[in-house]
Amino acid sequence: MNLRLIGGEMQVWSDLDGRHGPGPVRGPVLAPLLSTASGRTLVVGPLDPTLLDAVPVAELTVLVRGVPDAEALAARLADRPGATVLCGSPEKLAIEPTYDTVIALDGLERLGSTEGAELSWADALGLLVGALRPGGRLILAAENHLGLHRLVALPAEVTDTDWAGAGEYDPDRPAGLDRLRACLAGAGLVVTDTHAAWPTAIAPTALLRPRLLANPEVIGFLQVTLGRACEPLAEALTDPGRLAARALRHGAATELAPAWILQAERIVPAPGPSGPPAVARAPRAGGAALPEALISVDDARHDVVDGPGGALVLCRPDGGTQAVPTGRTLEDLLVVAALRRELPTVRELLHRWQAGGHAGVAADRIVATRGRELAPLAPAGPPPAALRRLAARLLDAGLGHLWPSPADPAELALTLAAFAGRAEPVAPAGDEPARPDALAYRELLISRDRLSRELAEAREREAWYERTLAACEGELRRARGMLALLSGTPTARAGKLFLAGARRARRTAGAAVRRVLPRE
Repeated sequence: MNLRLIGGEMQVWSDLDGRHGPGPVRGPVLAPLLSTASGRTLVVGPLDPTLLDAVPVAELTVLVRGVPDAEALAARLADRPGATVLCGSPEKLAIEPTYDTVIALDGLERLGSTEGAELSWADALGLLVGALRPGGRLILAAENHLGLHRLVALPAEVTDTDWAGAGEYDPDRPAGLDRLRACLAGAGLVVTDTHAAWPTAIAPTALLRPRLLANPEVIGFLQVTLGRACEPLAEALTDPGRLAARALRHGAATELAPAWILQAERIVPAPGPSGPPAVARAPRAGGAALPEALISVDDARHDVVDGPGGALVLCRPDGGTQAVPTGRTLEDLLVVAALRRELPTVRELLHRWQAGGHAGVAADRIVATRGRELAPLAPAGPPPAALRRLAARLLDAGLGHLWPSPADPAELALTLAAFAGRAEPVAPAGDEPARPDALAYRELLISRDRLSRELAEAREREAWYERTLAACEGELRRARGMLALLSGTPTARAGKLFLAGARRARRTAGAAVRRVLPRE
């Protein structure tokens, strides 16, 4: 039996079933991190059991706090002779042999047990460092409590997992990436690698190194990558993809990342009073370094690696490669040109987009390179839908004032089509494409304010028409009254009698003439 109860175990608790909290840490982009483990390896915290298959070592130990989880993992790892499942409190690790690699991809918040001591963040870190042999490697994830996923999130409901721990109020928990690195250094570790995790700490789909996020040459590629990664954050106060793009433009993408995953190695104490401490680096499995970025698109992993001459190369799952496009997204360039009132540039960009072979790719999913080429980073759809998506995003971002007559997405899409020189209708009758994205709370407020302004303008026009009609009716009534008044004066009556007499005299003279003159 490969299951051992070490004390402090929770008899009926499960972190893996997802009924008491967010469930285990999961995502295919985490597998390459696990594949770097070497020697005796310890995995702590709730982790998707399928990811354990990526750990290549023979001596694997998994620590969980719930008995149901331990039994499920023991059954899954039954065919691995060197695998052991420990169930209990992390403080019991002090009596276990040290490990070459310790992996905590769920962080430190869900390690403590109700049957053990209540641990602060610093206490839990000290236990893991104590379980690591000198020269061993720690792979630790830390959620950013000021990350983008929290900034755009609606108030979360309290789950059973939140029964203990001070969370962001823990005074021992380091705030920010720099303080986290300093905390690890204070614990006797040397940080060797860092990745920012998007869009959540529990289920990341993109891991990117900070130096890549700070590279202005590939900002368009990064905006598309993070925009697609943030699409699962549907219930949000604002569009998380747009906020991620803003963070990239201002160089704050690393600071606003939902989580960071750090690799650190324990310092070997100096043998004598002289000489600095050293780090004995454990050999990594396969000897391959991690890519600059690991991205999961449609459950398929794409890697960004350093290519020849310092260029970045995107490696596809089918084995093909392509250079990472440099430049900004087409949507960014259109917005900048519109803000500067550069209508020729707007027309040129729209025409180049809609007249080429990538007319169906959304403007926020296509990079305009420095060589004036368009590099699509998403599948193409119908060109009308791409125009409608751009129109909707412009209105949702509060940029409708940059375009004439921005009443709604359909009307603005027609304006964009006219700028692009498209003759066919943007949305065929009866087949009008729906809005591409569900509106977040902020975008709903923007749409509400825009519709309120349009309604107020319509009411003002209606009131003006009513005032004009009332004024015309008043003038008509006054004219009729004046006419009636003039008709009743003595002068008017004398005039009428004179005109009547004149008409009678004319008729009499005519009759006399007809009698006197002979007929033909």
